[in-house]
Amino acid sequence: MAKLYTVLLCILILVQCGVSYNQPDGYERTVLSINRQLPGPKIQVCKNDRIIVDVHNAATGLEATIHWHGIFQNNFQYYDGVPYITQCPIASPSTFRYDFVAQNSGTHFYHSHVFTHMLDGQIGGLIVRDSPSEDPHRHLYDEDIHVIFINDWMHQLSFEFYPGYFGNLAVNGQAAQNILINGLGWWNKSNPTTESNGDVSLFTVQKGKRYRMRMINSMSTVCIAELSIWGHRLNLIAQDGANVKPVLVDKIVSSSGERADFILTADQNVDSYWIQVRGLGECNTTEVQQLAILKYEGGPGRPSAPTPTYNDTVNGVTYNSLDGTKCDTNDTSTTICVNQVEGLEASDDLLKVEPDERYVLPFWFFNYTERGDKELFRADTYETFFDANDKSQLLSTFNNISFETPASNLLTQHSSYQTICKKNELSTCTEPCTCAQVINVKLNSIVEVIVYDTAPISELHHPFHLHGYEFKLFSIGQYNDNRTTISREDINEVIQKHTERLQNGEYHNPPGKDTAKIPMGGWVILRFKANNPGWWLFHCHFAWHHITGMELVIRVGDFYDLPPEPPGFPQCDNWRPALHTLNEFYSFTYSPD
Repeated sequence: MAKLYTVLLCILILVQCGVSYNQPDGYERTVLSINRQLPGPKIQVCKNDRIIVDVHNAATGLEATIHWHGIFQNNFQYYDGVPYITQCPIASPSTFRYDFVAQNSGTHFYHSHVFTHMLDGQIGGLIVRDSPSEDPHRHLYDEDIHVIFINDWMHQLSFEFYPGYFGNLAVNGQAAQNILINGLGWWNKSNPTTESNGDVSLFTVQKGKRYRMRMINSMSTVCIAELSIWGHRLNLIAQDGANVKPVLVDKIVSSSGERADFILTADQNVDSYWIQVRGLGECNTTEVQQLAILKYEGGPGRPSAPTPTYNDTVNGVTYNSLDGTKCDTNDTSTTICVNQVEGLEASDDLLKVEPDERYVLPFWFFNYTERGDKELFRADTYETFFDANDKSQLLSTFNNISFETPASNLLTQHSSYQTICKKNELSTCTEPCTCAQVINVKLNSIVEVIVYDTAPISELHHPFHLHGYEFKLFSIGQYNDNRTTISREDINEVIQKHTERLQNGEYHNPPGKDTAKIPMGGWVILRFKANNPGWWLFHCHFAWHHITGMELVIRVGDFYDLPPEPPGFPQCDNWRPALHTLNEFYSFTYSPD
């Protein structure tokens, strides 16, 4: 496979996933670390470099995989890192080698795709740079050295919160207790906004220089992050690795899986300035926030301005705010939505009025609590669910189905097909319906996907991530009339307005992205050209949502469109030998009477 590309560099990395202890915010706890670092080692390469990573699972009793979030993996589909979709999970104490070419540049990251291990520390940055001649924004900055890596944090292993506490009034749901910036932060149990014995991250700049800053949101809970740098405006130039025309903003809002690149011009007085990350959405009730410091060379180690509290915030224009009501308008006076920026690459083939294929995908929660406990807690059953903040017991659904993980790898093992939802057959399942939902897409077709929040929950904005692709964002919207349900008829009207905009030529270079935040009670319309064959996961990036079923697989092309399977690629499956085999082994005689 490597001969198809110009390989400038082959980087071999040994990654060890293990259990250790750490106190990044001054509170000691168990961590699932990578190479005993939090975040894990930052991988920085150039576009078209070959990356080889040996992942050795040293966490006894736990599985592991690594997903390379943002990397398309075209011709390297076997290394996308999704358990039972593209590979078998890596058992302890075995090793799996990821071997791929970084074909698309941008700010990406890597993280565990097993259970909620991402929240416990299996995360790290992955930066793929263009050569200076190919970087359309190279003239805008002098330095490209700073990565702002944001993750949410709990003071217990995330395993303790699945399915979640029910009778413990002190700990409800899966709310983040803290936020870390580059693995550091302050924490005080009585007042998380005050200092503790933890450290905060420091970013040093030189007055007069322009810096490309790369922000990565690796959160797992439903906390939304709002980033601002006091005294400085932020010139946004890329989202999720996709270049856009520069636009000045004052605050950047992001959800799990999203990334943003911006230019910071160090044109203020020589001093130090607060970098503030506030938790929005459900996290605003607990006022979770974290701080870091932007230090000018020659300036003090601590800002001269007072320490901002949660309610202190920078004024101005917000990028990707939680308000989606103006996203399909020309109003960018106070907020700029991710679909209102303009991409740098023409996508004329995606602007055809009617796509080749269209999929309308609602998401919602099946509430067991409303139906009593007989269905959920039957003898000898362990149905999937999680306890939400209001103590309701929920199952996540996407396109009215809760995803059931197969026992073997969908990409390479046909035995796993028995769990795939059956087409053209009378459904025998009753709510909730569970199976491995797979959407089959024709190779090279223009695919339009509409994702919408059919049963809005206050302060809940879901980020959906598509593996293997950069999609183009067309429409984002949100109903502001406090309706409790969004119907298919409502979405049909949205599609009609979208079609009229296409007919009138109102879309201009729709921007690229691979993760989109769907507003509460709203929708997103995206398109992509299905030119990357494979089995690609499409899921909500909140950990408790996707592990309880809010995901599906988009299968592009057929098996003959894929590159050859790597020799000796691991296999996994159920194993239940025939009863007569056991009889012979143990000299038993089985009689049906």
